[in-house]
Amino acid sequence: MSRTKNASSTQTPLLDVGREGRTGICVPAIDKEVREWRELGMPNITKTTKRLLQFWFKNEHRTANGQVFKYYDAQREAIETLIYLFEVKKIRRRKDLLYTYAQSHLLQFPANDEFARYAVKMATGSGKTKVMALAMAWQYFNAAFGEGEEYANTFLLIAPNIIVLERLKLDFENGRVFQTDPIIPPDFRINWDFDVYVRGDTERTQSEGSLYLTNIQQLYEREEETTASNPVEDLLGSVPPSNLQPMEKFLERIVRRGNCLVINDEAHHTNDDALVWNETISNLHENLGTRGLSAELDFSATPRQPDGTLFSWTIYDYPLKQAIIDNIVKRPLKGIPHGITEINSDKASVRFEAYLVAAIERWLEYVEQLKDLKKKPLLFLMLGNTTEADDVAIWMRTKYPNYFEGDKLLIIHTKTNGEITQKDLEIARVAAREVDNDSSPINCIVSVLMLREGWDVNNVTVVAGLRAYSSRANILPEQAIGRGLRKMFRGFGDYKENVDIIGNSNFMQIVEDLEKQEGITLDSFDYGKKKSRLKIQTIEVVEERIKDFDIAIPVLSPRIERIKEIRQIIENLDIGKIQLKIPLSLDTNSKVIDSFTYEGRDVISNEVIIEREYKIPQAQTSGEIIAYYSKVLSDSLKLPAHFSTLAPKIEQLLREKIFGKEIILDSPSVLRALNESRVLLLTEKVFLKLLRPQIVEDKTPNLYEESSLISSTPAFPYSGKVCEAKMNPQNFTDLISGLTAGGVLFVEV
Repeated sequence: MSRTKNASSTQTPLLDVGREGRTGICVPAIDKEVREWRELGMPNITKTTKRLLQFWFKNEHRTANGQVFKYYDAQREAIETLIYLFEVKKIRRRKDLLYTYAQSHLLQFPANDEFARYAVKMATGSGKTKVMALAMAWQYFNAAFGEGEEYANTFLLIAPNIIVLERLKLDFENGRVFQTDPIIPPDFRINWDFDVYVRGDTERTQSEGSLYLTNIQQLYEREEETTASNPVEDLLGSVPPSNLQPMEKFLERIVRRGNCLVINDEAHHTNDDALVWNETISNLHENLGTRGLSAELDFSATPRQPDGTLFSWTIYDYPLKQAIIDNIVKRPLKGIPHGITEINSDKASVRFEAYLVAAIERWLEYVEQLKDLKKKPLLFLMLGNTTEADDVAIWMRTKYPNYFEGDKLLIIHTKTNGEITQKDLEIARVAAREVDNDSSPINCIVSVLMLREGWDVNNVTVVAGLRAYSSRANILPEQAIGRGLRKMFRGFGDYKENVDIIGNSNFMQIVEDLEKQEGITLDSFDYGKKKSRLKIQTIEVVEERIKDFDIAIPVLSPRIERIKEIRQIIENLDIGKIQLKIPLSLDTNSKVIDSFTYEGRDVISNEVIIEREYKIPQAQTSGEIIAYYSKVLSDSLKLPAHFSTLAPKIEQLLREKIFGKEIILDSPSVLRALNESRVLLLTEKVFLKLLRPQIVEDKTPNLYEESSLISSTPAFPYSGKVCEAKMNPQNFTDLISGLTAGGVLFVEV
């Protein structure tokens, strides 16, 4: 899961909004507490949780093909927030959540509030599925290692529809995500006993943990011939014959296991008005007996009530604005029409013809630009009803037969509520899995209403909305463009990628609503104008240069290797034997600078307009300072996984050696001294001198037999400044560093 890159165009850089764009009545206060807790070294969590966090976020990971894998900051923050509220604050009711973090708001407590419920808001394409997997592992291992009865080892993952279910199956079926992602620490692997069930799977020999993956309709649909009047039997089904294993009754299996954590994907369907959904989960909680549900986790990019407000139980918010800044998703680019008007006609192909031409011609620019990169772009059209969709399809197949005839254009009819019609369901399921593949013939998808979620394809480059969108359509702004946000290119550093948004005035009003909602201004381009033509900067091999300028890059073994027994080396450090030549003096009368004065002056008259004194926060305990020192040292030594091992050694050095005598770390004079940078600098110097020689070993590099030719580097997109290369097998080289993605530094002579 690497960071991605994008098509080169003139862009106004966004400023990092930090935490400002994060909404939800509880989110700001929770976010502040979690950051403070992280800075203190995350105290008051279980030993199991501490090991998991260390493995996930402080170890270096690589994929099966050798690429570096790193969880996004948003994924780390989301799981840490869940852990903090569950383990440290022990909040188990939405009422307690609101009372703790939203007292300044007019509170309306939920009627049904029998178990912990947390909502996580993460922008489309920012990887919430991986957070779900981390949450399962966190609960499972804490349950397996006996950290408390509140943890679950049984999980119910619910999708709102078949399309979302198909996408989740790609990640979770047969436990795939737990094998491909760095989720299970090596020392925990022996304790991983986990089965995943989808509809139709029979129960296998009972494992320690189980995940049941289904969609909500499969949970509350009834058997046609049931005569049960008992509400519990209506939910769980009647007792099955002894010779037949029921296939779909996941709830009955979960009740038999006795514990559960529910995870709702695309959870904007689970708002307080979703009565059947919420009743189903409440009944499951009741039938689990005294333990009930461990928690319900709601994940969505748009967890909003019908009035547009976020779920009051939202605990974490990663907005689209920040995802764009972090280059995790494509950046939407608005198409601005000039001289285009809708023609007054009942036929959609006549009324929207100019917009259709603009969208198709823009898509054809992507076809041309992506040809050498061997990527197939997709055009996504949204129409108002089946008649309009069918009419536009005929027009496209007639006007552009080479691109849209036959199965190159796919129409997916949806109902007014956004659900796919039954006759198109199987086609949509297959397309959702395969449309990004080179073998797929599909160039364009026409959707009636729209696919509000679950259509997690990467190759959409142009989204065109051509219908009478209105508030009655109940479409959230991010849903309107969400089908095109996922990136096509992965693993290309900071390459920035766009998705073009084109549409009539009603649709573009929704895009403007998104800009207001997210506090962003999207870049734009003019339909058809030469200066706005798409140009994806591509670095590729020039065939005629290969003979004269190709270079074989030698593949060497590492010259320096990190010693594996690092933890043992740190633990064996004998701090008592250290003798500092010049210990620091402990000045009991010293004062730490804890405030400063700020002046705002008129730029012409130099008159002081404002004057303020600001306090610099100081650490109040030695534990805070030691945690900070440990973080600095682990970063300096590139030992992020050994933060906790360094801390006791740092504490001993500060207490016994730094000041030439043993001192009491929490005394006021010592705390003042520890807040000074001179103490940190000396501490860092001591440990660097002690550890660096021991944790790395010099090796003689060996030349592997195989080497990599520059000419074998596939074409790739690039966003940096380049200059034309002349003595290089590739067409361009980086203007600043001279580096190409082939990894070779070229100097033009």
